[in-house]
Amino acid sequence: MPALNHFGLDIGTHSLKAVQLSGSSEQPGFVAAGQIPTPPHTVSAETEESVEALAATVKTLHKEARITTNKVVAALPESQIFTRVIELPPLSAAETRHAISWEAEQYVPIPMSEVRLDWQVLGKTVAGDKMEVLLVAAPIILVERFIKTIKAAGLTVVGLETEITAVVRSLVQRSEGAPTTMVVSIGASTTDLSIVTGGRINFTRSIATGGVALARGVAQELGFELDQATEYMKTYGLDATSLEGKVMQAIKPVFDVIVNEIRRSLAFYATKHPDLPVKRVVVTGGTAKLSGLVIYLAEAIGLEVQIGNPWEGVSLPSSIAPKLEEEGTSYAVAVGLALKQETK
Repeated sequence: MPALNHFGLDIGTHSLKAVQLSGSSEQPGFVAAGQIPTPPHTVSAETEESVEALAATVKTLHKEARITTNKVVAALPESQIFTRVIELPPLSAAETRHAISWEAEQYVPIPMSEVRLDWQVLGKTVAGDKMEVLLVAAPIILVERFIKTIKAAGLTVVGLETEITAVVRSLVQRSEGAPTTMVVSIGASTTDLSIVTGGRINFTRSIATGGVALARGVAQELGFELDQATEYMKTYGLDATSLEGKVMQAIKPVFDVIVNEIRRSLAFYATKHPDLPVKRVVVTGGTAKLSGLVIYLAEAIGLEVQIGNPWEGVSLPSSIAPKLEEEGTSYAVAVGLALKQETK
């Protein structure tokens, strides 16, 4: 199996994260990691200035984190791509390729000439008369912008994949015998949901609500500036006993939007896979460590909830292990990208 010889780059709306590992995906060794704030409004902007600003920041991160390779596997933001599990009749590989293009037109709201398609056959449906296929459509303009940005930083793109694919690799696929798991990744601007059975992604959904929306709720309710509201949100979160529960009451209506989407997703999945019920929820992302979040979510959905640890199985240097473990939820995508094994 080829050795890992690239680094993972997670270009988030709030921060950029980079992780480099050595060895193999089964026995990874730590090389380097770091994160740096993302220049405001650069990830979704299509201007030349935004590309240059983002590229300069990637270059700075590469240097400051002491990454030793120029090869990059990066993640495309879930909110800007189209991912869906579709059902097709049993087909040959050639027939599937033709059918995918036709099916994608039904679900992707932009012309097929403007996207790059990828797919993975997951297996048969419960009834056994159809097969499930994970369909991913990425706008070409988005792919080209990411490649251009990374090249402008003096680096070489060796792979692009979705954030959900990377998170599932770092948090679920390395755990042998893991039960059917829902992964909830709460980022700055979106929350991405996925359900994983037998190491394969069987369901995905992206919600346009994340940490920034929660902080805005605190700002509006308590009359704070957004920066101060963010600090209060991180400190007191969904803990009903802190500050007389004022921060929790400000966050709750927004967080319940996420909770309701989780409930709906679990109910939909249960109709498709009644024989493989979700047994646990793993939470990750920069907003995952809010005080009281695990207990609140567990009580709301009636399932075991745990914080994901992407560093599990990775030997970290003792000097930086506490900091990296504390920030672990922020690194889940980048670790997953760093673990991507080349197929040869």
